[in-house]
Amino acid sequence: MTDKPPQPDETTLLDFFIPLAKHSRMIIYGTLAVAALTFLILLIIPKKYTASARLLPPQQNITLSAQVLEQLGGRALPGSALTRGMGLSGLTGGLLGLKSPGDLYVGILTGETISDRIIVRFNLRTLYDKKYIEDVRKKLAERTRISSEKDGLIVIEVTDEDPRRAAEMANSFVDELGKLLREIALQEAKDRLVFLEQERQQSNLSLTKAEEDLRNFGQKHNVLQIDSQIRGALEYIASLRAAIDAKQIQLQVMRQQAAPSNYDLVKLETEVKGLQDKLKSVENQEVIPRQGGDAMLATSKVPALGLEYQRLYREVKFQEALYGLYCRLVELARMDKTRNVDTLQIVDEAKPPEKKSSPKRLLGTFIALVLSFFSFIFLALAREYWQGAKMKPENASRLEMMKSYLESSLAPMRQLFSRFSKLKPDHKIPK
Repeated sequence: MTDKPPQPDETTLLDFFIPLAKHSRMIIYGTLAVAALTFLILLIIPKKYTASARLLPPQQNITLSAQVLEQLGGRALPGSALTRGMGLSGLTGGLLGLKSPGDLYVGILTGETISDRIIVRFNLRTLYDKKYIEDVRKKLAERTRISSEKDGLIVIEVTDEDPRRAAEMANSFVDELGKLLREIALQEAKDRLVFLEQERQQSNLSLTKAEEDLRNFGQKHNVLQIDSQIRGALEYIASLRAAIDAKQIQLQVMRQQAAPSNYDLVKLETEVKGLQDKLKSVENQEVIPRQGGDAMLATSKVPALGLEYQRLYREVKFQEALYGLYCRLVELARMDKTRNVDTLQIVDEAKPPEKKSSPKRLLGTFIALVLSFFSFIFLALAREYWQGAKMKPENASRLEMMKSYLESSLAPMRQLFSRFSKLKPDHKIPK
């Protein structure tokens, strides 16, 4: 079985190569001309160099008072805007949708505050020949790439025609970030100092009130030291019972030896009765006895007075501890105001690069060569198809219709062009 010969109306691969061969001169020379022109343009474009710096953002709070408060669970203290980004960078990143803590500092570096400082520092308005500050910021953003790596490091890359200036600008971003963080930390320390001073004064008032309540309680119930007083009351009762027992033994001995009307016997019986009445009075809490001038507590009042005393005493101790904590935090906040610390750790300082980063002449020329080659191939095929379509009788009416549409659309523009071309040089265009 033999293959059928191609029919005249069928399109074969050879039909595509014939137009290419026909227009091969245009394709080859046009592609070479575009590639050469691209290479010349890339030669004219000035070289650009990219310098990069790498730094490690702060891993903890800058201020000492904020570190202490973070350990004590005081992360929500007012005036801690900076520390919320440092000590709680993971939580902040989660709330703001940031991928890593370094993204917070990338946002600071790309903000207008640091950008404006860089613009003023290097006089970029004149260097970039821009009139408006917004255009200068946009130009600086185009030449700067700031990103956060997976390992937590922040990379700052700056591109400029001068390699030394590129390195200086990259290092300036690090310097300005450190200055800005120190300014924020200083302002935070001032705000925290005001807050802690107010809290310390309030704590001092609360401590004074707690001490006054405890003193009034002691004066009202004759309470000095409730533990020792309870122990004294119990010892007093025990001593009364021991004295009664001793007197009763002595009384039994005297009754066997003396007559009932004996003076000593009557006196001893009277003493025993008096001790028994006193013991009964103490046990029934009718009186609060005193021994040696020290106040004693009634036994029935011991539970209630003990609880109240413990509550007041605990409140005094709590206010003392709180007041001492605020005193230490105030001193740390004062130290933070005068403390100058390095907030950033520079891993790699930017140095003037020796190799240019752009333009990539060979790569650009190759891309232009490939694109122009396929463009001229498409142009050759389109041109051949157009010529073939014009030769077919059935397309003549369609081409005439398309031509009339185009002429009607371009007619106003032609009239306007002819009108202006007839004007003399000194003729003024009417408004």
